[in-house]
Amino acid sequence: MTKKEGGRKMGLDLTILPMRGPQEMGGVSVLTYNRLEFDRDYDIFGQIIELDDSEPTIKPLAIPPQMWIQTYENEGIKRTRTDKYGTELTFVYAEELKKLNLPEYVSARNRAIKSFIDSLPNDTPIILWWS
Repeated sequence: MTKKEGGRKMGLDLTILPMRGPQEMGGVSVLTYNRLEFDRDYDIFGQIIELDDSEPTIKPLAIPPQMWIQTYENEGIKRTRTDKYGTELTFVYAEELKKLNLPEYVSARNRAIKSFIDSLPNDTPIILWWS
């Protein structure tokens, strides 16, 4: 997945939506309660998606075809299967996201999010919400 427009990289943000456990992957509508938004860091993002010439080391999976993600928005609960770019939502298990290598000079927020991920059970699904 490359987030480009007219040959240039667009602004790209990542919010992760950790699920309560692997049993939620079989659901039809999953309400995501927790949201953790990374500070923009393309060294981190390039490990998950293709950016410019990067080769991702973490391979997200498509959410199951029956699954819809519900999030709280200003207008109420929003139900979707796609991100703001119209791309199908993906997920990774915590075990995979624990492999993120943080840059030497990473923000405190991104370091805290990585610590949170590291504390999750390996089989916890985490939805990747690109915006």
